[in-house]
Amino acid sequence: MLGTMNSPQYRVFVCTKQRPANAPEGCCCNVGALEIYQAFQAEIDKRQLGDRIEVRRSGCLDCCEAGAIALVYRPHQNEFSWLPTKLRLKLRRWFVPQRCLYGHLTRADIPAIVESHFIKGQALKRCQISTN
Repeated sequence: MLGTMNSPQYRVFVCTKQRPANAPEGCCCNVGALEIYQAFQAEIDKRQLGDRIEVRRSGCLDCCEAGAIALVYRPHQNEFSWLPTKLRLKLRRWFVPQRCLYGHLTRADIPAIVESHFIKGQALKRCQISTN
């Protein structure tokens, strides 16, 4: 089938924004964000979930004080597809509640998040932070 691509069931964005060590807002990279990113990739590979879960590095997710941060959401390819990209992304943020923000992450949290969120379909409450 031409033009058909399987979309992942989940996308994980790990903030890897680099700031100076003395930045007042903090910096995810200075608290192990790259290690978190690699841990997500390794755990997803180990469980053979690569076709269902896509992990990406991202810029700042605006929760610097809670670093290291990961945002998990379920993409919906066709929602608001007729709108310009910026407006479409804003609308998704408002109307698509399937976003989960995890903070203060350590490498040890990643297997539990993968098990709970991606296998069982439940956000891991102990690592979840507010998206307000």
